[in-house]
Amino acid sequence: MEIPIQKKKQIEQFTEFIVRDYSNGYVTDLESIALTEDIPCYYDHYEKFFDGMLLFDGSKFHIHLNIDRGNAPQSKRSRFTWAHELGHYFLDEHREGLRSGKFKPHPSFTNLVRNNLIEMEADYFASCLLIPSYKIRDASPGKGFSFGTIINLSDTFQTSILATLIRFAEVGFHEIFVVISKDNIVKWFLRSSDFPKYPFRFKVGSKLPPTTVAGESFTKEDAKYSEIETVYVEDWFYAKNGDRELNEQCLYMDQYGYVISLIWFD
Repeated sequence: MEIPIQKKKQIEQFTEFIVRDYSNGYVTDLESIALTEDIPCYYDHYEKFFDGMLLFDGSKFHIHLNIDRGNAPQSKRSRFTWAHELGHYFLDEHREGLRSGKFKPHPSFTNLVRNNLIEMEADYFASCLLIPSYKIRDASPGKGFSFGTIINLSDTFQTSILATLIRFAEVGFHEIFVVISKDNIVKWFLRSSDFPKYPFRFKVGSKLPPTTVAGESFTKEDAKYSEIETVYVEDWFYAKNGDRELNEQCLYMDQYGYVISLIWFD
């Protein structure tokens, strides 16, 4: 399931219109947007029931953000959740569905994999609102590329590493492939449209290829390498030019148990 291209263009254009009036440098001012629209936002403890929720009480909308799932005030995670709920408000069919009762209020979760078009559209709205395409190249360094590029963009736009990677893969200036794993099992992956479409040596739900940097971090002692390492195409993919060199750099999200592997060509 994918968002239609025309719908993505509409979302992108609309969010750019908002950002031009509501941003402090590179950071989108979500609080000012909510205040202008008269949408109160509440940070509270809701256990594990949702990340965020947009509610209509019969006269106005309210956004609730769940601290218990890491959505602390001013955190990068909460900014994405907040922007996601604003997506439900600004996208006409979402808002009017909630207002009319056609859509029941539903909990939103920050997940790697989406199979619900409504949630996918709100995610895309959040991504465009927080990291406008016309700003990302201006914020990117002119030379060199590494995980440091993504981390710097994450800090510049005040967005999570994962949200930044997803947006960079869509509109960035460098071809990338990203694999997210946990306990040596591939959980998810993404690639930019300009990255070669090699067949994978892995499947979601299967073990990482053993000769990759990420794979070795689970199978060898003291093998958590954080610097840029040289691997070969054949370590990750099936390809005729399997001896071509790739760069792989890993970020270890120990608090969640995840490893994010960033792969690219020079």
